[in-house]
Amino acid sequence: MRVLLVDDEPGIREGLAALLRRRGHDVRTAGDCDAAAAALADGEFDAVVSDWRLPDGTAARFVAACTCPVIAVSGHPEEVEAFASVREVLTKPVAPTRLLEALAACQSHAPVDVCELARDVRHVLAAAADCLPSGSATALDDDGTFVTWSTEYRGDAPLARLERLGGDLRVVGPEGNRRIELRLCRDGRPDPGMPRVRPDDAWPDVPELAVDCRGSAISRERFAACLRLAGERLAAGRRVHFLDIPPAFASLASDWEAAHGVPMRDPVGPRLPAVLADLWS
Repeated sequence: MRVLLVDDEPGIREGLAALLRRRGHDVRTAGDCDAAAAALADGEFDAVVSDWRLPDGTAARFVAACTCPVIAVSGHPEEVEAFASVREVLTKPVAPTRLLEALAACQSHAPVDVCELARDVRHVLAAAADCLPSGSATALDDDGTFVTWSTEYRGDAPLARLERLGGDLRVVGPEGNRRIELRLCRDGRPDPGMPRVRPDDAWPDVPELAVDCRGSAISRERFAACLRLAGERLAAGRRVHFLDIPPAFASLASDWEAAHGVPMRDPVGPRLPAVLADLWS
């Protein structure tokens, strides 16, 4: 998302901007009403996040003209609630996770390009669909970090089969109108606490690890050697995940999987960290 972030405190402004950029958002910042109005006149945004009280007035000076969702941050939420142009009011001090959740809501029900998802996530989505009767309607929501696959809940729904696919599975909604939701990390990341190595590192002797190829100038020969080592680990009952396999090696990875009868990556990563699971609840 392209986000305009407005706050007169430099530390808060730049800290939140850094957080949002790490989550893949394109962020422009402003420190007062005049700078925010100039930014809005200069370009289009998908969302505006603004402190309400600013040095040269309140955000009411510019949010009324916004054509995108506005998230206001205020220590006095009662003075903001009357503005119809504000989608949500977050009370100071706002937790970063709460801000991320509010931005994700601005993206809810956005179409998902399945081809952009990690290959292992696409594999799980296909397997989930295969668990359902032919013609079952499904939906995907994408918040930029997680993809939520959902379908109508029926009494004969194969929950045990879906649970074995990984991710976070739950049944939601009122009786008579319930849905199954399976939430997956869109880039297939395994648990953040899992040992992670680069392709050229020595691999620790652990039950499970991730090989992160991101940004690595790995050669085809070295990648093939990593696949052989992963095959040995898998044969010994260990688990190996490959992250961000370079497109040039995708066919090599697929050929290795087919030849050895075992996937080089787990079907999906990870279950939600506890703090995010609490948010989802």
